Formats: sequence, C-alpha cells, structure tokens
Amino acid sequence: MDTPALALARQRASGNLPERLTWGPLTLSVTNLDRATAFWTEVIGFVRRPDQGPGVALGTPDRTLVVLAPGATSPVARGHTGMYHVAFGMPSQAEFSRRMQRFIDLRLPFSPVDHLMSKAIYLSDPDGHGIEIAFETPERFGRFTDAGGRFGMYDTEGRAHSGRERLEVRAELAMADGTDPALPLHHDATVAHLHLHVPALDPSLDWFEGVGFARNLTLPDFGMADMGTGAPYTHRLAMNLWAGPGARPAPASSARLLSYRLEATDRTNFAAAKAQLTQDPATGVLTGTDPAGVTLTLSLRATEDQKEDAA
Repeated sequence: MDTPALALARQRASGNLPERLTWGPLTLSVTNLDRATAFWTEVIGFVRRPDQGPGVALGTPDRTLVVLAPGATSPVARGHTGMYHVAFGMPSQAEFSRRMQRFIDLRLPFSPVDHLMSKAIYLSDPDGHGIEIAFETPERFGRFTDAGGRFGMYDTEGRAHSGRERLEVRAELAMADGTDPALPLHHDATVAHLHLHVPALDPSLDWFEGVGFARNLTLPDFGMADMGTGAPYTHRLAMNLWAGPGARPAPASSARLLSYRLEATDRTNFAAAKAQLTQDPATGVLTGTDPAGVTLTLSLRATEDQKEDAA
C-alpha cells in the first residue's frame, strides 16, 4: 500500500532535497507560568531561550521549541478542537532512553508506545497539554496494508504490527548509554510533529494539502488521518475526530495551543500556499487559521542564493 507521503519522500530523496516543511516553535497558554516553566525545564529538559516578547521561550541551546504564554484561567478543555499533543523528536536512541529514565526518576506517569515508524513516550504537563517524546525509526518500517479493509503495518522483516504496541521499558532504558538523565535536552532535539483535534477529516486534509503537507493514512473507522512533508517518517501532522465531529475551538480562557510556525523549503510550495493564507507585505510571511482554529505562520527558508542576493 503506497501513499502520497511515501511517494513524496522517495521524490525528495532522489533529488537530495530537504522536507518541504519543517516545524518552528509553538505557543501554549498556561494557567501558572512559574509552574509550567518549572515543569518544562526540570521534567522535559528545556532551557530558557533569549527570545523577546510576552511569555517564556524554551527549547534547546540552539533553537526555541515552545513559548509559554500566561493568561489561561482553566486547564485544557476537553471536547474541543486544538492540540491533542505535540511531539519532540530526540536525535538518538540514547537521548530517547535518557528522557524515559528521567521520567522514572521523577516518578512521573507516562505511556511508552511502539509505533514501528517511531518510539513514543506520552505524558501531559500540569495544564493538560499533551506531550510526546519521540524517536523516529523509519528504517524499521516495511509497508502499510489495508488488506481485508483493515489497517496494518509490516516491518522490514515482514512481521505484522499494530503500530500501537507497548514498548519494553527495561530494554529501552538499557540503551541510555550511561548518560545523565538530569541534563537538559540535546541541542538537536526538534518539534517532530503536531497532532490536532479537528471538526472533520476530509476538509482538514484538503486544507493542509494547500499548505504543503502530503496525505499519508486516512483511517475513518479510527477517526484519524496523518500527513507527511517529504521524509521517510511520514507522520509530520496528524488529526483526529476524538473531540467529536463538528467540535468547536476551546474557550479563550482555557489552556490551549495559540499558534505555531512552519518553514517552507520549496518556493513552489510556498507560492501555492498563498491561495489560502494571507501574506504580510512587509515581512513576506504567510498567516492563517487552520481547521482546528489555531493561528499558523508560514515563512520561506532563505537559501544560500537568497542570502547572497539580500547581502
């Protein structure tokens, strides 16, 4: 079973091209800024960033991944569109295992899941924002199947997987490689993907195609779909109906995803996105509201040629 996202990944690889889109930082509103900052630094492992503006910018020594904004008066409200979870990608197995050890040391509840294309640790912050710590393993993936109308996955050795199996924690911890769990996140950690509650799947898939994502899996019986951007890991954006079909955005007073940034590496893709996003004439950045009711901005990554022209 092939998908447009898998086809795009092969195309980008054959031309030695980067993914069409990459994630920038997200802005989350919180009810208690000091408490949230302590959690994201001491538990998740972020460090404070020097970004100017309201809220607290956090990430790695090299990049901002999250901005925590004050103003919410209640935790994440269930039954609404918006963020289901955000995934942060770890650059190595040892780093993934080190995060798991940190959560165990802190006696923090988490859920370890084997998605075959990735390994995942799920947890929530004090306001109920869903967090995934991910280690991408597309080299383990063989193919998708929908034989008999049922979705399945096979690894490279032909073994069937559900994509939702439990990770063996002891085996994962053995690969921490003697690292210190209390140290901050590795500087190569990234925003790996975003998973949203949306009001309807098909219109949301159409909309995000217009931004540059390519369809991967659509599982109507499961109420979920996902999309890729040109990497062998095809789960860069996911969406579900688990808040209920026709769900509406969360109240402004609740903790929620306020905005996120994307960066395009493809001029053609960026130009096409102007059909549904509004361009700021001063900065050239595109802005819009996604089907989940969240503000997004899309900028075009400057190539070396563009940088020389600007100079």
